Amino acid sequence: MSLFVINRYEGEKETETKHEKKHLSELLKRIEERKRAKAVKNESSVSQESNFQEEKETEPKKKKKKKDKVSESSVQDIFVNENVENNVVPQFEIQDAEQQKLYKTKRKKKKGIQVEEINGEHKITDNKNRTPQANDNVDDERNEMSNELIDSKNIQEQVPEQHSNFIVLGSRAKGKKREVKRVLPEWLANPQIISIDLNSGPSLEEFNSSLDSNLIEVLKANGINKLFPVQASMISWLLKCNKDRQQGWWLRDTCVSAPTGSGKTLAYVLPIVQILQSRLVPKIRCLIVVPVQELAVQVYKVMVMYTSHTNLKVGLLSGASPFQQEQTTILKQNSRGKYVPVVDIIVATSGRLIDHILKTPGFSLDDLRFLVIDEADRVANWLEYLPEPHHHAPRLTLHNMRCSKVPAQKLLFSATLSQDPEKLNRLGLLQPILFTSVPVSGKDEDVNLDKEVDSFVGRYTSPEELTELAVECEAEYKPLALYQLLLRNDTICKTLIFTNSGKTAHRLTLLLELFLSEKNISVGELSAQLMPKQREEMLKKFMTGEIQILVSSDALARGVDVPDVQLVVSYDLSKSIKGYIHRSGRTGRAGKPGTAISMLIPKQVGMFKQMLSSAHKMVPDIEKLELDSIANTINYSNYVEKLKNILEEEKQTSIQRLKAVKRIQSVIAE
Repeated sequence: MSLFVINRYEGEKETETKHEKKHLSELLKRIEERKRAKAVKNESSVSQESNFQEEKETEPKKKKKKKDKVSESSVQDIFVNENVENNVVPQFEIQDAEQQKLYKTKRKKKKGIQVEEINGEHKITDNKNRTPQANDNVDDERNEMSNELIDSKNIQEQVPEQHSNFIVLGSRAKGKKREVKRVLPEWLANPQIISIDLNSGPSLEEFNSSLDSNLIEVLKANGINKLFPVQASMISWLLKCNKDRQQGWWLRDTCVSAPTGSGKTLAYVLPIVQILQSRLVPKIRCLIVVPVQELAVQVYKVMVMYTSHTNLKVGLLSGASPFQQEQTTILKQNSRGKYVPVVDIIVATSGRLIDHILKTPGFSLDDLRFLVIDEADRVANWLEYLPEPHHHAPRLTLHNMRCSKVPAQKLLFSATLSQDPEKLNRLGLLQPILFTSVPVSGKDEDVNLDKEVDSFVGRYTSPEELTELAVECEAEYKPLALYQLLLRNDTICKTLIFTNSGKTAHRLTLLLELFLSEKNISVGELSAQLMPKQREEMLKKFMTGEIQILVSSDALARGVDVPDVQLVVSYDLSKSIKGYIHRSGRTGRAGKPGTAISMLIPKQVGMFKQMLSSAHKMVPDIEKLELDSIANTINYSNYVEKLKNILEEEKQTSIQRLKAVKRIQSVIAE
């Protein structure tokens, strides 16, 4: 049954005029008959009025409602569409009080035509005050408006009451819309809880029966005598999954959402090394994908350290080395001319991984057992380049388990894991399970974890050891405010400063060098504007303490573990809550205290509060800095002028270098 029924009369104009005249003459005859009947009725009522005079005096007086009078001239102009069933003539007289209550009049003025609604029926009449220009098109208007009335009537008849939520185009919404509540999948709504208290983890002795003794020795050699809760949970879970795989089962994909600095890297390194160390032939069985080059180098070094006692080999594909050199480190050509892998574990950035899949002959990921996605919320389209069983696992059916290849087990680790089911669905997860750390108050045994899990939705976790602060100042005084923050203590601690661009990082580095030149404090810069070797060298100096202050773009914001950073400053406000969490997470790691400060200009205060509130994080008190007097004391304008001169000199040097390159190229071309 159609929801919209449209009845239209499309007869010729001449036929329509004849019908009009005939119909109007019938209307006049019937109205004259009513007038005569009304006159007779009035005469009889006058004779009866005297008999009931006394009774009417005792009865309470009732208000008389005015009857609408329809003049003969106006009736002549009435036009009723012929398609109305049986040509029923409308009743223009109101016979009793109940019908009077139903009487409503709605007028729509459109080129001298009006619409009346009487007892629920619509009639079209001409307006006597219509302009002469409107007379030319009055017939067309009559047809159009009468068709609209029939259309609306048919629509109301066709749409049942139970379908009132459907919107009819051109109509107004009825009532307030019902609120749609978010419903999460079962595995997201009911995660496995990991304690956020880093000191609550078990000792290494408790894992003597499950972890290899050589692995435990390497851990102790690195000063680790106790595992963090996320590490203990993942070791137990992945070793249990390995037993299931030996029985031919497909393994559940695993997502881990835990605070920065809680030991997520070792949480997957230790069980993977434990499982793969008994392999016989080298094949690429583990792929670890990370977002940035610095994090790839860090994970590679950790993996090399914990595979040193085994025959496992690790490869790095990050762009730090030339492409051909990376090819030789992961593959070799045998006597038959076939390329075979020489590594078991590969750590790669997503862009470099795609390059090798497309351009490196013999590079195959068909034998993957583990696909680790570190900081999974930045997953791009690189998954599409993986073989089908690993890109998107087939449905878990008996036929697929017998005929399809076993997909790799996906392991996702992030401090800002998305809870958007649509985004997570792109990962092609197989029967996933979520492990998460939920901040709770008091001791774990005193907390209703079922209630705490409900607050997990939209929450991003930060370490308990992290102190979060914020300051507000005018935009032109931001470098001066940063200088004051650095000098609040007698000695400048190891500090990491984040900006939103490489250009800002470079200018801020130059200005800080001018400020701190007399204090014998070295300042370094790290951004995408530097070459890979320069970035690696700068990060090494910062880790070893040769540089006390490092100004960086977001290249170091995600996952990179820089030991002993005591202060993190967001010079530019992060563009998202995820960026804020990752920046702040460069300090307060592994149970050590740290401070994260956000610098705001006045118009950013509201955005900052909203960003933290939307993630269910407590908004810190914002300290307002007055810097006019300090600017005059240190002669701030002179430092700014010196910075302009340095930038101009760099610009001229760059132009001269480009000209020299062009001259050399022209000479070679000749």
